[in-house]
Amino acid sequence: MKRRLSLVFKNLKRKLVVGIAGPSSHQRQAVVSLVLLALTELALLTLTFCTNFLSAYIHNTLEVFHGFRLRALSNAQSIVSFERVTGIFVEQPLQRWHDSNFAGWSFWNTYYAGVHPVVTVLFLVFILVRMFAWKLTRVNWKRMNEGVSPLSTAASADYAPLPSAESPYYSPENASAVVTRDTFTDMTPAQQYRFLRAIWVLSAWLAFFGFLFIPTMPPRLLPVCDFFNYSGANVGACLTTEYSFIDTIGAHGSLLWDWNDESVKSLNNPYAAFPSQHTIFAAWCAMTWIMLMGPASRSLSTRSVHYWLRGLLRWGIIIYPMVTVYCIIITANHYISDALGGLVALAVSYGTVYLYYLYKDRRFIHYKDESLVSTVLPY
Repeated sequence: MKRRLSLVFKNLKRKLVVGIAGPSSHQRQAVVSLVLLALTELALLTLTFCTNFLSAYIHNTLEVFHGFRLRALSNAQSIVSFERVTGIFVEQPLQRWHDSNFAGWSFWNTYYAGVHPVVTVLFLVFILVRMFAWKLTRVNWKRMNEGVSPLSTAASADYAPLPSAESPYYSPENASAVVTRDTFTDMTPAQQYRFLRAIWVLSAWLAFFGFLFIPTMPPRLLPVCDFFNYSGANVGACLTTEYSFIDTIGAHGSLLWDWNDESVKSLNNPYAAFPSQHTIFAAWCAMTWIMLMGPASRSLSTRSVHYWLRGLLRWGIIIYPMVTVYCIIITANHYISDALGGLVALAVSYGTVYLYYLYKDRRFIHYKDESLVSTVLPY
């Protein structure tokens, strides 16, 4: 059933591409196919990046804010109780220590407000452009039904045939679907993109469902009494005797935006704290960089400067999620549990995508030690 549904969607794509480009313009069909792929990916990435705004819209539209606020406060108090029991409730003393010794709130507030989206977008654009650059270099502009394909010799009712003369597609050389071979480095740039993108998308949507079903009041709002949303409802808990957190962005501002900006009030979900998307995206960027750099080269000696320089370039990115976690805690925008929840969400996403790829790997035909796709489609 699943295979038939996949073929239905692929046939619909063929008809759409042929309908736009025309049945006789084969090169135009390949270009249209690439453009559709680019638009689809950009739409998916944009929608995923806006999950915080989407959760805010859903809560503001479908739920009474007072009940939403009480649930968020209850979840926050549960997290504080858990951290006190486990001995990791250090957010308040850490913020006071940083304020006394370093401050620099304009920098840290701007880091929280701007670095998180900018770095993530740069990584997404990089792997997306890298995929398309690889695809364009592999184009041979030959019709798929010209010549004999090894797939034609692998007759099997379980796999779709090559496109017929009515579907004269062009394709890149060695075109293949998403599949894990032995390691990540054995994948093509297109396969690597889909693997990494799938992890990012799944983890972001896991966070989205956390925002929907586990709304959590961040530390900065626990002692706040005078912060209101766009409709005039009080957002804070006003627990001034129990907590002494400082809303650093509210008190010192940032170079990009402030909580009192009308656009921020209307678009932002104030209780989108658990799990921390800042942590998820920062850790994903680090993971992406490490995986793209590949393992240590066996040809380099451990005494070589290049060996240690490559290791520094590969593992230095770990500093980024560490600084991000430190930032979201000292600015009182997240609890330590939020960061841990973000790491768990990313780990679950990675494991799920990896297992899915192992499952997909079994659905491939192997012809002379080469993996061939069951359904041939351009790009």
